[in-house]
Amino acid sequence: MTDLPDTSTNRRPIDESIALLAGVDTWHTAAVSDSPPIRMSDGPAGVRGTSWEGPSSASFPCGTALGATFDPDLVELVGRALGREAHGKSAHVLLAPTVNLHRTPIGGRNFECMSEDPELTANISDAYVRGVQSERVACCIKHFVGNDTEFNRLTISSDIDERVLRELYLYPFERAVAAGVRSIMTGYNRLNGLFCSESEWLLRDVLRAEWGFDGVVCSDWFGTHSTAAALRAGLDIEMPGPTRFRGDLIRQALDAGEITDDHITRAADRIVELGRWARVTETGTDEVSLHDLETRQLLHRVAMSSFVLLQNTDAMLPIRSDRTVALIGPSASTGRLQGGGSAKVSPEEPSGITDALQARGVDVHWERGCHIDRTVPAASGEFTVEYFDDDGNVVTDHVQSLGFLWQQNPTDGIAWRFGARISGSFVPDVSGEWEFGFRAVGRAKLVVDGAVAFDLTEPETGESFFGFGSREHTASVSLTVGTPCRVEIDYPIADHPGIRAVVAGARAPEPADLFPDAVASAGRADVAVVVVGTNDEWESEAEDRTTIDLPGRQNELVAAVAAVNSNTVVIVNAGSPVSMPWLGDVAAVMQIWFPGGLLGAAVADVLLGEAEPTGRLPVTFPKQLSDTPAFAFYPGDGEHAVYGEGLLIGHRWYDTHHIEPLFPFGHGLGYTTFDLSNHHIRQLDDGGVDVSVDVINSGRRDGTTVVQAYVGYDGEHPEMAPTRRFAGSAKPLVAAGSTERVTIRLPRRAFESWLDGGWVVPEGRHPVFVGLSSRSLTRVDL
Repeated sequence: MTDLPDTSTNRRPIDESIALLAGVDTWHTAAVSDSPPIRMSDGPAGVRGTSWEGPSSASFPCGTALGATFDPDLVELVGRALGREAHGKSAHVLLAPTVNLHRTPIGGRNFECMSEDPELTANISDAYVRGVQSERVACCIKHFVGNDTEFNRLTISSDIDERVLRELYLYPFERAVAAGVRSIMTGYNRLNGLFCSESEWLLRDVLRAEWGFDGVVCSDWFGTHSTAAALRAGLDIEMPGPTRFRGDLIRQALDAGEITDDHITRAADRIVELGRWARVTETGTDEVSLHDLETRQLLHRVAMSSFVLLQNTDAMLPIRSDRTVALIGPSASTGRLQGGGSAKVSPEEPSGITDALQARGVDVHWERGCHIDRTVPAASGEFTVEYFDDDGNVVTDHVQSLGFLWQQNPTDGIAWRFGARISGSFVPDVSGEWEFGFRAVGRAKLVVDGAVAFDLTEPETGESFFGFGSREHTASVSLTVGTPCRVEIDYPIADHPGIRAVVAGARAPEPADLFPDAVASAGRADVAVVVVGTNDEWESEAEDRTTIDLPGRQNELVAAVAAVNSNTVVIVNAGSPVSMPWLGDVAAVMQIWFPGGLLGAAVADVLLGEAEPTGRLPVTFPKQLSDTPAFAFYPGDGEHAVYGEGLLIGHRWYDTHHIEPLFPFGHGLGYTTFDLSNHHIRQLDDGGVDVSVDVINSGRRDGTTVVQAYVGYDGEHPEMAPTRRFAGSAKPLVAAGSTERVTIRLPRRAFESWLDGGWVVPEGRHPVFVGLSSRSLTRVDL
């Protein structure tokens, strides 16, 4: 992997090498004599930089949307654009991509991940890595390994046998190493009882010795749990800083003989080499918004390429621009661009659906119908913040929102161990019982109009702010329209876990006519477009969902709209599957995931037929949660998550157990129709095969489809089952009435299994299946 000469080895003072082994703050490594600091930034759906409140960034489609494109070439362009965005934030390492698998549809970070399938995940993530690293920005692929849900993520042991690990969960990481990824982030979780960050089997034996990885291994934030054990295993960097397990503790471990100079020097050399490769000496510290037209055009294209048309009865879509449209749903006007947690960015110039349709001449009327906020939105108004620290420093700032999240000192002149006094007012726009909400990391107090509303004297943890914050406390306060409401927050200086946060929310009384007004609007329109889904509170880091049902009254809203308008189109704006009890009552359904900043423009173009939706499902959509592979085993007993479904992840489970999904893996429609014929397979000298097929566009419009290849097994090996594995795909554009010949190359590895401690092709026949989804296949024999 190393491609620049290393002149530092054995010259660096040991104290400098020790300093390199931990971050100095949330985003930077130490500066030493032979290396400036390396700056890291979240990913994966954009490059945020070092601040949640900093310059805006391009908001990219989420990981599941990238998986839905089935288009590595397009995703490589996404990677290149992300690399350029990283340069704009002076970042050298992008903490991405996320390649954990969708083990259950309720995983809180599923939207960051690409698929339930290891092969599709590897194909897409390899392209992502190639693109980012072509810009001399390192990818830190994550989370290594078994961090597939958020339940008790900081301590849970993912109990996975070796064959399942090798064939499923390790596979995307193995492929990334082969593709030259520069860095890997360890998972928070334990793997078979031992923290991933100190597993010698995982980091030393498999990653370095077997796969030959010589890049940097970095902990997840606060995911280091030991000094000597983690360093011996091969964890190079503890993040974030200041250190908890390194620094002087490394020196003490060295003096005690628990580690050697070699452990320290090798890790430090790898970090310096990463900085040298990323050209840290040529980078400044500025953080800017690029506002790059090429990137915006790419975001538009990728979003449309990820949209999956699930149902289109009587060719309801596309619709004509002269039809009146009732646009309905809690987020329908703007859409939800992204999921929650560390993947969030502040988006540049987001495109909303209402504005985009109106710009195309459509007569569109929006009605909310209901709301799905999980917590009370932060209050908006005019507020003063007075920061103070133990050294007596005081700095004043002015803000318009009472939502705060800090991962470093809040402003220049104030230490990281700080407090805040926040005061100001907002003016209610309606009279009535307002709902106030309050949550914080650590101790905090909220005073409303002179009365104590909430006093969190005893800090709570586990339900907000990545698990470090309290649950939301709520109360009603009677307010009068036009009369300012005085709000004060006392947030004292306190020890903290590396994150400080406080949110004071205020929500007006909800009008009683939201729901009937939406239904009435649908009844008057030619077409009703109902946008339903989740948001960055329901799908977010640190907490799984509890159900696949849509939050709030959304299912009821769709049913009511469909009852008054037979031309109802449902757009599902969510990063993971949701249930659809109204499916048989609506004309069309389209899944758009969290598609990034160009959501509105992409939706408008696809609805009006200016472009077609060319995505296919990278995950199986179940009819009910109890049908899913991990249902009997999730979440475990609180300490252990047993992967009892074994190899039967995703579509393999449904096929093996003959369970009918709502929509199968690989499913998706377009605005034309396709047929496959003239299948042929050819054996290659290296043990792989080429499988070829004619793709016939039998419709009247040019279109794109995804041809998919799967591998089965017919044999007597006692450890093998006749389960079909996804093995590859092609995405041809075929002119109306034309035929394209497509060839998909399947390497030998597509036929191998991890048996008896190694990769082998089990004896027996290995038929190949070709089709347009996991449930629409034709067998092709040699």
